[in-house]
Amino acid sequence: MKRTTMLSTCLRRCAFAVTLLAASPALAAKPPEGASAEAQQLARTKAHEGLKLYGADRWQEAFEVFKEADGLYHAPTLVLYMARCQRKLGRLEDARGLYEQVLAEPLPEDPPAAFLDARRDAETELAAVRAALEARAAPAPAPRAPAPGGAAGERGSLLPAGLAFGLGAVGIGVGAATGLVSLSKVSDIESRCDGKRCPPELKGDADAATTLGHVSTVSFIVGAASAAAGVVLLVVRPGGDAAPDAAGAAPQARRGVVWRAGVGLGRVEIQGTF
Repeated sequence: MKRTTMLSTCLRRCAFAVTLLAASPALAAKPPEGASAEAQQLARTKAHEGLKLYGADRWQEAFEVFKEADGLYHAPTLVLYMARCQRKLGRLEDARGLYEQVLAEPLPEDPPAAFLDARRDAETELAAVRAALEARAAPAPAPRAPAPGGAAGERGSLLPAGLAFGLGAVGIGVGAATGLVSLSKVSDIESRCDGKRCPPELKGDADAATTLGHVSTVSFIVGAASAAAGVVLLVVRPGGDAAPDAAGAAPQARRGVVWRAGVGLGRVEIQGTF
């Protein structure tokens, strides 16, 4: 961490050294009419001071120094840094005006490279400032409408429906498997019988086929009943919270769904309380 901080500080100092070298030729250009050599030198000194303050994140002080230097000897580089200070301070409107001033200012016939760099940087940074201002002025997104049924309270758990569907799948699977085995045994018995007469040794196979047929039928019934219960539980979702009614009265506790499925000889029973 310490090594990273030292590297960051070194890079920052190198960047400001390059900026100072780039700003010096611009301030060394022919002074405008009425500007003395002393004013030019003082502006250069102020510009160096402002860059140091800017590098120390003392943006308000840096802005004042850059403004003072620009009053002594005007240069687009100074206005660019004034705009950057305002941007750092969050004054985007003021920053936009200063950036636009840099872009609107006519350049001399043979402008210093620092002036051209200042115009290019101002154009890039102005686009970012305008985008930030547009985002700030954009209306807040409208609140999302509650999902249907959302105002009536929180929905219950999907776990009971999942369990019911799982039981239904197992029942149907068992019914299909035992049914196939039963049909296979019946087909085998029929192939070994002579018409309606079958050898006595096939009686055990016939009883097994009959038992498997009953198991298949019961399994299908249980699977269908569980699947139906899963559909009901998926729609109702037991355990959800009710919401207050239109008059603001306290809601009654929502009753969960209690269901039972029973299978007996030749019957299937499903009970539910809502």
